[in-house]
Amino acid sequence: MDALVKVVHVLAVVVLLGNLLMAPFWRKRLAAVEGVQARAAANRSVRVADLMFTLPGWVLVLVTGIMMIISRGMPGGWMHLSLLLFLGWLVLWHVLVLRARKAMIAQAEAAASGGPASAELAQHEQQWQQWSYVSAGIVGLILILMLTKPF
Repeated sequence: MDALVKVVHVLAVVVLLGNLLMAPFWRKRLAAVEGVQARAAANRSVRVADLMFTLPGWVLVLVTGIMMIISRGMPGGWMHLSLLLFLGWLVLWHVLVLRARKAMIAQAEAAASGGPASAELAQHEQQWQQWSYVSAGIVGLILILMLTKPF
């Protein structure tokens, strides 16, 4: 059972980190097609990717991580730091990334409905992209801590 939980944990990390790294790239590529309709579709696709990959990824990472801690006990300081970083990442993702995503989708939908594409849309898209990469960096750091167990 422990091996299965570990495999699910690793796969969830791969899905989570993969989506965090690739969503900004693909949103930017789709939005570059030109036109407000393409931009709105690209921004909506971010929401779909978050619901399909990011949300299940972080939930599975958290649940399987807790299961392994319960079955094995709490390892060294690297695990404490990793847990703190993960909780910080959850707050960052929910407060900054999702807020920027919601704003960029609303602005893009307004522009696609016949309104002009405002400068705020580009600003929200850039904020979302920056916070997405910061959050991917945090998850990458956690991954490094998990693999190296430095202390």
